[in-house]
Amino acid sequence: QITVSPDWLQKNVKGFTAVGNLCVVTGFGDSMKGMYNPGDPLIVDIGVKTVDYDAVYFFRIGNEGFIKRLQRIPGRGLVAMSENKAYQDWTIEPSMDFEVFGRVVKAWESQDY
Repeated sequence: QITVSPDWLQKNVKGFTAVGNLCVVTGFGDSMKGMYNPGDPLIVDIGVKTVDYDAVYFFRIGNEGFIKRLQRIPGRGLVAMSENKAYQDWTIEPSMDFEVFGRVVKAWESQDY
């Protein structure tokens, strides 16, 4: 469990729906390397259930979870993009079983010393 003060939240986490909607998830894989490293903690606002603007979201397609930058492109729909350019962008098709779990509002990029 991670606990932070209301003062820390006010100073460091912007644009969340409510304190009770914040949770910590861990991203795995290197597709978002450059934003965070595998295993780094991410603060997610689970009060966000729709993609109302371009940002980084935690979502699922079928039984598979993803953390990707989602961009709304007119005439094309939602495009999922990785920070690591070794990965290709891909389109979320209307036929896919898509659900938004939340929007990533803070990410830590750890480094070993």
